Amino acid sequence: MDIGRGLFDAWFDFGRPTAAPHRNAAGAIVVAPVDAPRFDHDLAGKPTGLLVEPGAALGQADRARLQIDAIGATVATVLHALREDDGSISRRAWYSRDPQVTIDACLGQAGRHISIAAIPGYRPNAGGFVRYRGVDWQLAGVLDGGVGTAIGDGSGRALIEG
Repeated sequence: MDIGRGLFDAWFDFGRPTAAPHRNAAGAIVVAPVDAPRFDHDLAGKPTGLLVEPGAALGQADRARLQIDAIGATVATVLHALREDDGSISRRAWYSRDPQVTIDACLGQAGRHISIAAIPGYRPNAGGFVRYRGVDWQLAGVLDGGVGTAIGDGSGRALIEG
């Protein structure tokens, strides 16, 4: 799912104990209130994704959690797109035995989140990447979200502990 305002409240729990700045659709710096997600924009007003930051002090981080049993599958390929500071987009894929934990770990990363998806089963390893709907997603080795480490090997086997 592309992460945007439309159905955000229906699909995600979001929290942040402090007000925090971001750019609005006009490119101006505004302050989002406590517990409000920040959908950041560049100077020209182009959307750059859901902004997640660690916060200035312990316990002040943005927290986003997808509020569904991701797909009801015990094994899945999780796809996550994150906009980098230079404007490029990183598209990564993880083989997961616990899609909800893997999604939560992805959303726990600092950055601008563009999309997140979980596809039942393991998409074929096409030489270090998986292809989904005509887009290549780089297979990632390790994902640490504080609740477990997600590992996938180069042969496409899932080795995830939740």
